[in-house]
Amino acid sequence: MFHFVYGDIDFAHKINIMEEPTEDYAKHLHYFNEIVYFVSGKVRYTVEDQTRSLRPGDIVFIQPGQYHFAGVDESIPYERYVLKFPESALPESMKSLPAPKESFFGNSGQFSWIFSQLDMYYGKYSDEETKLLFLCEVVKLIILLTGEKNAEHAKESNLISNIIAYIHTHIKDPISLDTLNREFNFSKSYISNEFRKAMKIPVMQYIRAKKIIAGHQMILSGAKRTEVAETLGFENYSTFYRAYVAVMGFPPAGERFKKNTQNKKIKQ
Repeated sequence: MFHFVYGDIDFAHKINIMEEPTEDYAKHLHYFNEIVYFVSGKVRYTVEDQTRSLRPGDIVFIQPGQYHFAGVDESIPYERYVLKFPESALPESMKSLPAPKESFFGNSGQFSWIFSQLDMYYGKYSDEETKLLFLCEVVKLIILLTGEKNAEHAKESNLISNIIAYIHTHIKDPISLDTLNREFNFSKSYISNEFRKAMKIPVMQYIRAKKIIAGHQMILSGAKRTEVAETLGFENYSTFYRAYVAVMGFPPAGERFKKNTQNKKIKQ
């Protein structure tokens, strides 16, 4: 087992037992990539509108801004590798490659050798060398996953899937319950209730968090904060600022990869 945090990456091989808290499993999203390699336990994992009961060897690939959570049977030890890294940590050439389109890969352990390499590297090299070696394995894994067949998974109802797709496509537009009512021809109360039942979060809170993640990426790309607020449909910059801090945990400025934001939970 190990936990390696250096610069902007956070890699771990860990196991949880029933006495330990479950904060890591709560619903949240973040601005970095996360890869979970499932070793053992009894876990039902949700990423956006996709849900899967994990099997040993399954890989979960969570891209920036994807809302996710896990249901864990704490009576059974939960062992997994968790790799957290921003896109900026990867080689520039990776940006031209297609990213995995979905989140679940039922690889039946065929990539276990990559994760075993992480165990082998840990503690044998300097921090900088370890980071480079870890990222080399991540690059290798992403390239291999891109050509892999995704695992079977369950999706939420078509309504929820369609709402999520609509939000993603119209993230720069003003979106309200009235907007969703007109688009999907269901009452606002029905949309609110069904979305919260499926996703465990109010739909407007989900939209706000998605807009903030999109805004964070725009700021990192060099956009001005005030222009980002306007582009994403916020009434004014102060409203954007408060929402940004509530979701990200720090102001919309240069503090990019603070450790205390690595697993930022969405507030209820």
